[in-house]
Amino acid sequence: MKPLLRFACLLIFLGFNKSYGQYEFNLGLMAPSGDTKYLLKPAPSFEFVFNTGDVDSHYHFGASIGYCRLSPTQDTFKTYAVGGAVLPGYEVIHSYELYPIGLRNEFTFFPDKKFSPILALDLYFYVISISDDYYAETLIQSSITNDTYWALAIIPRIGLQYELNDQISLTGGFGRSMSFTGTVDAQSYWKTYIGIKYYIN
Repeated sequence: MKPLLRFACLLIFLGFNKSYGQYEFNLGLMAPSGDTKYLLKPAPSFEFVFNTGDVDSHYHFGASIGYCRLSPTQDTFKTYAVGGAVLPGYEVIHSYELYPIGLRNEFTFFPDKKFSPILALDLYFYVISISDDYYAETLIQSSITNDTYWALAIIPRIGLQYELNDQISLTGGFGRSMSFTGTVDAQSYWKTYIGIKYYIN
């Protein structure tokens, strides 16, 4: 997956028209929801974004890449396997890392005002790296290190933007990431963030 991550970085920072655009850095919190919240704790995240378009445009299209490392809610999870009988077992999650690569579609209601609401619908490709141990008595014993999975997700998102000057704006908001296909079970996360935008002219 390293070539894919390198390509995403180039796409964000070099591939767009540099005449008009906004670089953005976001600090956030990823909070698992649904079944995932029983396995993983909320964790801080960060994201680099490049948005195209003039600062006074209503619509901005962009791309992003980020990182988040989630921790398990328990040291050991009890589980079981069926092999002629129900056999007790356990699973230990050592690491769970998310590398979100996003396409962003953002609408700013009042781009010529200091303060404006934002409405967005983003599409994300998650690269997920997991290390864990799994054991079921007399039947299964496995250890996985940095096994890689993927998921596609949409994120409806709302936020606010405050323009400090012609080149810098502060942003904040929240959304919900909902995966709909991939090599892992469907996952969902609440995403809350604050950020800063720098406008290039």
